[in-house]
Amino acid sequence: MTTSAASARTDAQSEDADLALLKGTGRTAMVEAALTGSGQFDPAVHRDLRVDVHQVHHRPGAGVSVGYRVRYTTPRGPVRDYVVASTAPQAGDGDGVAVLNDGVRTVRMWRRPFDPAIPGLRAASDPAVVAAWLREAGYAVEEPVQLRSVSYRPTRRAVLRADAGELRVFIKVLPERKAEDLATRHELLAAAGVPAPRLLARPEPAICVLSAARGRPLAEAIAGAGDHPELMPAPAELVGWLDLLPPETMQLRRRSSWADRLDFHTAAAAAALPEQREQVVDLGTRLADALTTVRAEEEVPAHGDYYEANVFTADGTVSEVIDVDSLGPGRRSDDLATMLGHVAVLPDLAPQVYRDTPAVLDRMREDFETRVPAHTLRIRTAAVVLSLIAGATQDQAQARLRIATEWAGAAAQTRRGANTSLRTFS
Repeated sequence: MTTSAASARTDAQSEDADLALLKGTGRTAMVEAALTGSGQFDPAVHRDLRVDVHQVHHRPGAGVSVGYRVRYTTPRGPVRDYVVASTAPQAGDGDGVAVLNDGVRTVRMWRRPFDPAIPGLRAASDPAVVAAWLREAGYAVEEPVQLRSVSYRPTRRAVLRADAGELRVFIKVLPERKAEDLATRHELLAAAGVPAPRLLARPEPAICVLSAARGRPLAEAIAGAGDHPELMPAPAELVGWLDLLPPETMQLRRRSSWADRLDFHTAAAAAALPEQREQVVDLGTRLADALTTVRAEEEVPAHGDYYEANVFTADGTVSEVIDVDSLGPGRRSDDLATMLGHVAVLPDLAPQVYRDTPAVLDRMREDFETRVPAHTLRIRTAAVVLSLIAGATQDQAQARLRIATEWAGAAAQTRRGANTSLRTFS
């Protein structure tokens, strides 16, 4: 074993231990210590502390973060909170951050608004501050602003929804450089007339306030495709939005695709499924080898994260597309594979809701394979599904490993000249 390989193995073992600690039974004591130190919790007064793992964020080589849904009872009634524990190196110190050290590792903990790596989240979580932002942007906000967390990736980004009467906007909180990049992308799309949310305000360097997307998520159209096929955009319609991206997109910074980061996602998947580590690593190796056999593609304007939760529809058309953070030069096959990979895992999330998804997926695949080589598309789709294993529940993670393996098998069939339908593997 080489020195670098041994070091990588040691790092992986260390992060596996971090995962076990942060997800284990000791998490309640850790959260209690953090909340007590922040003055939010008094063991002598507060009772029935419950700490449930909500999300696991594991980036191999960049630490582990776990989000907890926290509940306890006070004399005034029940309290719900959200606490993060992280070993990520970018999780620095600051107000509201508790530092726990057992002599082996250091864990930093905070309540969601106090994320040390995205300090803009504190202001964005304050309804009065957000109301002032909206008034400064020209909106007559008189009613109290209601805030709801939409997504949160500790130390990386947060999205909140703000409602004030009939007004609804979304607030993205990022590190300052990434917020600037996102603003540039929205301005570029607006200038080109591409259907996407508008940038409404930049009240702080780390904040982008965006309009709500028109229409309904593509996921809803997929769920109802059997009963209301007229509401499901044709595959060509999905490709059509990508064709609208302006040439200036090619001047933006290129982001690596899921397939480009196959080693990273293989390591994360192996950590999420330790009992199937050998199978995961074998699949990642086979996909990496297969990627060396695909034909080179000309780069084109790409979305970079093009899947059913980010595409909004109305009456069978694409009305707007959100989350353009990764907009830039890329491969068309990566955008199409991202769509296929995410749609492929829907039935295992909710079998009854997405009962018609296999037929939708097959129509998408058949159309997309007229636009990019089937062999390439299926390999990249398998890589996308592999990237979705980390952070999933154990049942979902195992299902995704199976699905990724099936796509890899389908790619091997095309390599041998048999254009096998994915229904064979359903």
